[in-house]
Amino acid sequence: MEKIMLSTMRLSDDMVSLLKSKEIKPILPEERIANREWIEKNIDNATSILLTFINFDKELIDKAKNLKVIIATSSGYDHIDVEYAEKKGICVANQPEAIAHSVAEHAIGMTISLLKKIVQGDRYVWDRQWKEFPYFLTGNLLRNKDVAVIGMGRIGVLILSYLRNFKIGKILYYSRKRKPEIEILLKAEPASLERIFKQSDIIYLTLPYNKETQNLINQDLLMSMKKGSILISLGRGKVLKTDDIVSTLNKRNDIMFGLDVFDSEPLPPDSPLFNNKFRDNLLLTPHMSGPSKETSHITIYMALKQLIHYYEKGSVWNPVNNVCKESHDIENYWEYLY
Repeated sequence: MEKIMLSTMRLSDDMVSLLKSKEIKPILPEERIANREWIEKNIDNATSILLTFINFDKELIDKAKNLKVIIATSSGYDHIDVEYAEKKGICVANQPEAIAHSVAEHAIGMTISLLKKIVQGDRYVWDRQWKEFPYFLTGNLLRNKDVAVIGMGRIGVLILSYLRNFKIGKILYYSRKRKPEIEILLKAEPASLERIFKQSDIIYLTLPYNKETQNLINQDLLMSMKKGSILISLGRGKVLKTDDIVSTLNKRNDIMFGLDVFDSEPLPPDSPLFNNKFRDNLLLTPHMSGPSKETSHITIYMALKQLIHYYEKGSVWNPVNNVCKESHDIENYWEYLY
């Protein structure tokens, strides 16, 4: 197989040298991020692609006549037509490791901000309203709260690992498959979505987007949440519809949401979430939990390592579709992360 890699982003000199040392020919854009026209023009001979969040649809896949593997530089892969790639015999792999710590830390930050009303307190001071002790800003402890994770992947495990230091209560989780090792290590208990929403004080939504997870969390589940409970959404926005959140908040003002992802991004200026009566019940961030200054370059290096491994061994560490052969040989894989 020819080793020709098309990158949809500029790479550093060190990255280019790494590729060339493995006899991989990189095709690189002049701009920081390639546009679709450039990709269409240059993709014909590429046997691999290093992909950012550019929409890689059926049309582009058809133009990539020699493509064998797509390595996404992100954890999410809903911008790739994975099913069509599989029909064409193209392996798709993602890159979830490097951002996991960043997303988990963001989740903890949102949790404490909501519980302790930190954002409201900041507004109170900046608006020059502080004249006496603000009893209405009294928050809650994280200690002893029952916590649930929906989507027990790397991020969910890290969130729970951090939370254990706060002496939380019961841990529930929902996943496609039982995770016996997690049940032992974290004393976590598998549970249905119905039980999770009725019993949990804090719920973390970290699911990827696919046909099974689209709109999985509906208004009936949201309406069943405990009084004073919190839902933090960090996976993919289309797992939870904005309309269901708005409808729930119009009926209940005793629950809170921390949202970093939305079913439409960027969030439209006329989004119904921008209702002043929701301000104390919503903490909104612009899909920023994943990237961090420390991990941005690391993520790309790890993606390149996975791509090199594919060329050398014919397998990947993080397969997304069934075309890929999964490798458990992770020698040197983590050298850029720790």
